[in-house]
Amino acid sequence: MTGIKICGIKDLKTVAILNQTLPDYVGFVFAKSSREVSIEQAKRIREQLLPCIKTIGVFTVFDEQTVEKLVKQKVIQGVQLHTEITNAEVNNLKNKGMLIFQIVNSLTKSLEKVDYLMFDSRIPGSGQLADWNQIDAKGHPFMIAGGLNANNVGEAISRLHPEIVDVSSGVEINGQKDNNKIAEFIRSVRDADKENE
Repeated sequence: MTGIKICGIKDLKTVAILNQTLPDYVGFVFAKSSREVSIEQAKRIREQLLPCIKTIGVFTVFDEQTVEKLVKQKVIQGVQLHTEITNAEVNNLKNKGMLIFQIVNSLTKSLEKVDYLMFDSRIPGSGQLADWNQIDAKGHPFMIAGGLNANNVGEAISRLHPEIVDVSSGVEINGQKDNNKIAEFIRSVRDADKENE
């Protein structure tokens, strides 16, 4: 089954639909963005989410102190990095039991030790489609993001066979997460999985 990550969750009112539809991962953005959350906000949401949903901290700058705090307070179970980190930092995160998603673009070198490579559009969070023709994970588990929605995620799954699909703006209306769109996206992923069995 394809894993599902709903990214950019920033308020409690989305928690009920997440607990009902059960995506595998929820993303908290700790970077300058309209979807940015504070540690306190993320903590409150994490407390309300079912334990089976893993929460992932999204960073454009690797801030060890913040990550340390989030791990200690059990706010996140993984990190999504839109920046370079060293192998020593990867090992340190692994020792803390963290899942690691690493963005792949012209600036980042893919690290073999990360759990998932991530392919996104040139402007993450913009709703622009990633260039599917450029995706080559070289056999490494990977996640795709960038412009996915309920209408195109089935094609992405059947063409690319990612381990995980990631959505943010594709389940929003006017910059706010929409319950119906979240449910529809998850349904589309599950339907695509059945078709590709």
